[in-house]
Amino acid sequence: MKLEQYKDIFEFVKAQETAFNQSISIYDEFDFNFKQHIKQSLFYLFGRLMTGNKDEKNQDKPVKNIIRRILRFRYAAEDIDVKDVNIYVDDSDKYHLSFLVKKYHDEVFIKENKLDKFFDSVKKEKINFGGSLTQRMNGVTPKKVSLQNIAFCDQSDIMNAPFGIKIPMSVSELMEMEEKGWGEERNGATISINELIGIASYKRQMPTQSGTNKEEETPGKYVEIYQVWGVLPAEFVGGKEGKYSLQLHYITFTMNPEKPNDKIGYSLFSMEDKDKKRFKFIKQDDGDGLEGRALGYGGVEELFEAQAWTNASMIWKMDMLRAASKIIMQTADSALVKRHPTGLKDLDNLEVLEHEEGKPLTQVDTFPRNYQHFMNLNTEWETYAQQVSFATDPLLGEEAPSGTPFRAQERQVIQGKMPHEENVKEFARFIKELYEDWVIPHIAKEITKGTKFLSELSADELEFVANNAAIRETNKAFIEDTLNGILRSKEEYAASREQIKVDFLRKGNKRFLEILKDELKNASLKVHVDVASKNKDLGLITDKLSNIFKMVFSNPAILNDPRAAKVFRKILEYSGLNQIDFTADVPIQQVQQPQLAAGTPQVVPQQAVLT
Repeated sequence: MKLEQYKDIFEFVKAQETAFNQSISIYDEFDFNFKQHIKQSLFYLFGRLMTGNKDEKNQDKPVKNIIRRILRFRYAAEDIDVKDVNIYVDDSDKYHLSFLVKKYHDEVFIKENKLDKFFDSVKKEKINFGGSLTQRMNGVTPKKVSLQNIAFCDQSDIMNAPFGIKIPMSVSELMEMEEKGWGEERNGATISINELIGIASYKRQMPTQSGTNKEEETPGKYVEIYQVWGVLPAEFVGGKEGKYSLQLHYITFTMNPEKPNDKIGYSLFSMEDKDKKRFKFIKQDDGDGLEGRALGYGGVEELFEAQAWTNASMIWKMDMLRAASKIIMQTADSALVKRHPTGLKDLDNLEVLEHEEGKPLTQVDTFPRNYQHFMNLNTEWETYAQQVSFATDPLLGEEAPSGTPFRAQERQVIQGKMPHEENVKEFARFIKELYEDWVIPHIAKEITKGTKFLSELSADELEFVANNAAIRETNKAFIEDTLNGILRSKEEYAASREQIKVDFLRKGNKRFLEILKDELKNASLKVHVDVASKNKDLGLITDKLSNIFKMVFSNPAILNDPRAAKVFRKILEYSGLNQIDFTADVPIQQVQQPQLAAGTPQVVPQQAVLT
């Protein structure tokens, strides 16, 4: 049905939710169903079988989960830390204030909005299922939308058409939303929050393994809310017929007492939406040939085949072991069989049996001779799972075979991480877009108001601030001395500056930083996600630094030789280390003022107000 054929938002949602159960064709017999994909991924991720974990005799089916360990490795290999996000001032005159903006982001914004948790949840959802949907809350706070809660969407491109999200809400959660305008007629509501709570039941719809829903009793009332977002007919929000607009709806349904199979729809909030960037979606391995389906190639999906055959081989092994564990007797003596029609289960220890001559009682051989073949099959599928996910033994922390050279192991680890780097870059591009559209406008607005916050400075940051604070104080002293006709030597000012720096450092690394009101007004903020440092192996870097330390400090004069200095720079370059970290600090040029005495200290811009 076309959008024009739906009379209201309720009819549209009911029709789309029903249609969402159908698969779409990607190519020939390559079909895809969003709900089934999420369900199968969840089952495999948590060691559940699609056919149930009990057999026809109600015995447990064995499951060997080979997925979780590999995915946990991928979570670590493809991680981006919030500290890798660097916000800076894109203005040559105010670039020095980037330090304050970065500290505000790291010390205030990240903690207030729990961005570390947000990054992790988006990363895991993307890796597990092949994509992740995020929503901007309260104008800035990013939130992951669980793909399990998608009620319907365009299964070929989730952002290409309106989609709906199921949100089970308790009474307390509904009352909180009342403060945001839910249940108000001016916001398109057809029922108030109190009225909705009144008709809500103490039951909750829960999905079953067969794909249907069942009602479960709950200690409190729950209401299933549908959040619908997208371009829809304007009539859905009281607009002109034939027009379309971007809309945001929060609706719910109750059963119609007069028609058991019908639902009555209520609107809690239905308005045109001005926020065109309310949602963002990242697709795993986007552009790798899966343009015809909403989700990319998920990490669990990569292992569907390996996990399915591992489970099958485990079940076959268990059946074999159950058969082998049985003690079955055989004899040609029919009289013995008649004397013990139910077998020998009730015999006492050392009891004597009599049998005809030449017709002994013997045990049937049930030894599982093919058991090793199943063990080999398991190993093959586990190896395949590691290979297809680029999670080789060295990356998983497995001990190398005896005699493996350290450098060879090191090279295997480096090479093994390379396939994951593209996923990291893809994630970094998504974070950059999210920051540019959601975060930076908010931060720019907040810091323009002025703010003061407690920050913990690193050793390098403390050194940086101490140097500039000492220069600033020395400059102030020089200006006062000049105005009062006091003449001091260059050495006295240098000694004073050094003492100020020492006193500053003694106060520790926890300091209050203050961004003055309008100090960053109209400043252009940019963001850079540093993924180059993502896969650094700290142990490896430490080893490299130790070798360089031994080489240089055993004979510092070697660097005075231009040829040796050139080789040293090449060593740093090929080691992936920053050459600036090994360069002596360049002395700050003194500002020469002809009318003043020689040795005038440099005047630098005020970096921050510290207490």
